[in-house]
Amino acid sequence: PIQELEELGDACVQALSRGKKIIFIGNGGSAAEAQHFAAELVGRFGMERGAYAAIALTTDTSIITAVGNDYGVTHIFSRQIEAIGNQGDVAIHISTSGNSENILDSMRICKIKGITTASFTGKITRHMHPLSDYYIAVPSDKVSQIQEGHLILGHILCGYIEKTLVQKQLEKN
Repeated sequence: PIQELEELGDACVQALSRGKKIIFIGNGGSAAEAQHFAAELVGRFGMERGAYAAIALTTDTSIITAVGNDYGVTHIFSRQIEAIGNQGDVAIHISTSGNSENILDSMRICKIKGITTASFTGKITRHMHPLSDYYIAVPSDKVSQIQEGHLILGHILCGYIEKTLVQKQLEKN
């Protein structure tokens, strides 16, 4: 998964360099990780630098509950992708099971809109892979271990994005 993670990092760097954004999506513990990773990019991970365009689609309870009530929980993320997702963005879907319909629905809409899709998942998944431009699976079927793996992989990804963009900025100046 390290080469795939580096390739995802490069896709994120390209997106951010072109004025696009990184979108993080997940349920439950994966929602918390989505928020964590977005915060690392908007705030800072390890270096002082400007903010990067990143958002977690798990934070707006009014949108989530309204869409869930009016359209069903399957569409809580895909409706947000329809509203704010743009071609050239990167959407990182985090799911330990890889079977969540709202994650898969979001990925389908991303494909239609030309949004690069990435998956952080576990070894027991099969539905996310065909919808993923970048597929990163933690080789475990234990939820806690998968989440721990996602945290490490997310930190590596955020560090790679930050280091690469800071270096590009230094070279530019």
